[in-house]
Amino acid sequence: MSIPAAFLRPGRFGRLEVENRLVRAATSETMATADGKATSRLADFYATLAKGGAGLLITGHIYVEQRGQCSPNQIGLYADDMIADLRQVTEAVHANGGRIFAELSHAGSQTAMPHITPVSPSIVTNEIFERAAKEMAEQDIADVIAAFGAAAKRAVAAGFDGIHLHGGNGYLIAQFSSPHTNRRTDAWGGDAKRRDRFFLDVYRAVRKAVGPDVPVTARIGIADSVPNGLTEAEGIARAALLAQHGIDALEVSYCVMRTYLENIRPFVALDAWRAAKDWVLPRLWTPAAKEAYYRPSARAVKQATGIPVILVGGIRDTATMQDIIASGDADFLSFARPFVREPDFPNTLKAGRTGRVDCVSCNICLMHDGFDPLQCWRKRAADLAYHAYCRFWRDRGAY
Repeated sequence: MSIPAAFLRPGRFGRLEVENRLVRAATSETMATADGKATSRLADFYATLAKGGAGLLITGHIYVEQRGQCSPNQIGLYADDMIADLRQVTEAVHANGGRIFAELSHAGSQTAMPHITPVSPSIVTNEIFERAAKEMAEQDIADVIAAFGAAAKRAVAAGFDGIHLHGGNGYLIAQFSSPHTNRRTDAWGGDAKRRDRFFLDVYRAVRKAVGPDVPVTARIGIADSVPNGLTEAEGIARAALLAQHGIDALEVSYCVMRTYLENIRPFVALDAWRAAKDWVLPRLWTPAAKEAYYRPSARAVKQATGIPVILVGGIRDTATMQDIIASGDADFLSFARPFVREPDFPNTLKAGRTGRVDCVSCNICLMHDGFDPLQCWRKRAADLAYHAYCRFWRDRGAY
């Protein structure tokens, strides 16, 4: 009997065992109602992912209070009457043999919602949405921390197997973690220790709400992409602090960014022949991104913390997957765009598939966030034509 690939062996998040090391990374779905409630379409979407064989599914970011919404038709969990609808999602996943964590988040200044006054630790313009934020008062901070705890309690009531905190990619936790966006000189900013406080207090509130048996993990921004921002040394020290306080796993990413493309890099490991075959014409004049671009940071976090580490960011080939797990650089592999194109690719790996996944990292799926439900737009010519219409007419200027 052959030994399964390292990434197909069981793994653990706290007391929860999962079937394999393949994780569906948090990716916005645009399948909730206008006020954030889950829909039957969302339940069907996650049922399909559960059938696909991933060890763990992580939802798109769920806003914990109404001013924390990032984009239209995003999932929310800011009120008790949202629990029942989300329970349909978890029941659909469990009925198909899957496990699912709720990713809890707050957009802070990184919001596209015109009716929301953005909040942030300091008055700093968000470089992605070009919006200035209101500086948070002490009561604002306390309210948001409490909202994370309350949302975590609701998530467990809705049947989620664990909680994943979004502490990266420019959202509110990341904004408190970065000296670029946190220019406070009070108890919440001014040095690394005070910048630690918000993330740590959010984690403590969530842990208190769910108890010791529910896994709590987090995406953590290890360094900024902006000049004079968060250093990797400070980010790794923050990861070690969270590990000391009992967090069950960490997923490594950027903290504050100037553009989403710094995190969601285009054309990962995509050669010109494959690009031409799939009509990815911009690749012909754009360099391909390297695979596993957060791997060095993940390795550093693993060495500093000793807890399970999830590697996200441009993992595309089975040889790379095997090497990452076998080397010990990370314990789990997290994929976003590949699951959009192939919800069942874990099952194909179990069946013996080798080589790269089908995703070409064109990022069209992400351009429709807040406009259309999440899907791959490259499978049908009609979908690509509709995308062209959206880009150059319907949503002109939004990209």
